[in-house]
Amino acid sequence: MSDETGSLQAQRAYWHEIERHFPWNVGVQLLQGALALFAMGFFAPETVLAAYLTTLTDNKFLIGLPWALSLFYWYFPAIFYSYRLQRYRQRKGVVIAWSLSLRAGFALFAASALAASRYGATAGIVLFLAAEAALVLTASPAALAWHDFVGRVLPPAKRGLIVGLREALGSLGGFAAAALLFAYLSPREAAPGNYFWPFVAGAFVYFVSIIPFAMTREPHWPGEVAAPGSWREYYAGTFSALREDANFRTYVFVRCLLAVTAIFNLGLFASYAITEFGVSRALVSGLFTAVSLAGGVIAATVTGRVADKKGFKAALLGGLALTGLMLVAGLSLKWMGRLATPVFFLIYFLAGAQGSAVWVANFNIMLEFGRVEDRPRYISLVALFACPVALAAALTSGLLVHMLGYRAVMLIALCVCAAVWATVYVVFQEPCVHRARREETAVTPENHGAPV
Repeated sequence: MSDETGSLQAQRAYWHEIERHFPWNVGVQLLQGALALFAMGFFAPETVLAAYLTTLTDNKFLIGLPWALSLFYWYFPAIFYSYRLQRYRQRKGVVIAWSLSLRAGFALFAASALAASRYGATAGIVLFLAAEAALVLTASPAALAWHDFVGRVLPPAKRGLIVGLREALGSLGGFAAAALLFAYLSPREAAPGNYFWPFVAGAFVYFVSIIPFAMTREPHWPGEVAAPGSWREYYAGTFSALREDANFRTYVFVRCLLAVTAIFNLGLFASYAITEFGVSRALVSGLFTAVSLAGGVIAATVTGRVADKKGFKAALLGGLALTGLMLVAGLSLKWMGRLATPVFFLIYFLAGAQGSAVWVANFNIMLEFGRVEDRPRYISLVALFACPVALAAALTSGLLVHMLGYRAVMLIALCVCAAVWATVYVVFQEPCVHRARREETAVTPENHGAPV
């Protein structure tokens, strides 16, 4: 009994420290997020990197490779690092160490542009592939450790709003990066060397973003340190979570179904607008992108607030509803006539809104299963199943449109989205851990924000 009392007191002390450092940690986390996502705007895989590759090759596979890999490398390999992560007591040092090689990977894109301008396209492509390989090897462990870190340094009852604000600032940062990149590249010819300085700027700012992250105050974690048993026992126990937790199993199924909706993505809406409705490429890459970012800024903030007040299930249902509205608007274009262009503005606004809303909801839901010490297991398990589905859906989307047409694929995606919404509404339950932590970490005069 005395051990349990001591452990409970240590947990209370930890969350009391988290509440005490909350204003500082929010400030540095928002600054870090704004800097990091501004920097990554210079490496947007579906636009910037694809455009850069067109200056090196006409190979459609290579041009589409960055976006396809981006669906894979941020989370899928996390299952191979979760055991090692759980053997560390703290998270901040792990994130910094594991993200240094990730930052070097972004610097290789600048080296690729320089090599291509001096030694030819082949040298540029080789270094570009080296950069992508570096991201595949290093992005996932850094993302996993950071995800778990955020869950530890922000009070659960306030985390939804802060994550939403971070996403909103990131959208604004991405818009600023896109605007600067457009201003720099538009008067210049389409040559690989012209991407060198933008890539240098992006890599530099991304490296600098580690400074505010390092300033985050992470109290000493009082819980368990080492992952239980050998790595074989650990992974056997990891997969047992699917058998023992029906709600988590439902959530994994929901994430896989949600990934299927990638068969009709924003890139296909751009193609649909240009080829079927004669919308100019400048309008698609300029104003449509700006409207999408605006939708993301608004939805991220609102979703975070809804999540804190109503729960993350409500936030996820709202994001899925926005996805469905976007697809319905797309299906209606055939009958819009001259109103087609305004409807595309609505579609892009909804696309940005649903992307931010779903991301904020899912980011937080994955932190609500199991004990705090076991979060890496759950995060990596979701990614293990959902990421390959998303990758397959993205890779087959163009083929499906070629075979069935835009509207047929849109209708399939809408049906899948409706099935996901119904599953979440009827079957999936707000994780009990979330409800308990919301009550435990509520700031009251009696507990000062510590678990009771």
